[in-house]
Amino acid sequence: MKFQFVKSLILALAITLIPLSAWASSDIVVIVNVQNPLSSIKVSELDNFFMKKTRVWPNMDVVRFFDHRDEHPNRKMFLKKYVEKTSREVELYWIGEKIYTGNIAPIQITSDSMMVAMVSRFPGGIGYVSKSFKLPKTVKTLKIVKD
Repeated sequence: MKFQFVKSLILALAITLIPLSAWASSDIVVIVNVQNPLSSIKVSELDNFFMKKTRVWPNMDVVRFFDHRDEHPNRKMFLKKYVEKTSREVELYWIGEKIYTGNIAPIQITSDSMMVAMVSRFPGGIGYVSKSFKLPKTVKTLKIVKD
């Protein structure tokens, strides 16, 4: 009986610490489909792709931006670092876009592995993952260049 309690306590602590360990990842990387000819992107271009102000890549592939869900630690980091908006500001932006232009927010993904799967699937795919996530050969990282 005592062993079961200790086992349950360890499991509860591990579950509690999972979000903290996710925050421990020091950075994120922007990924694109391996077929994308670019090797770098300016911060302003990345922001324009995310906000759907630019809808096609220079090679004319349609941009398919994939976002993480609001509660994912990578999203907060991405918004702060590259979009310079809070989650609430982005939410309000997309509400306005839906009403006035019909544009909808990027599809939200639940995990880095799902993000890689979606970006891999579309030639114009773009998203972001934890820097520590092991990437397959179906995607590549873009170097982010300050404007």
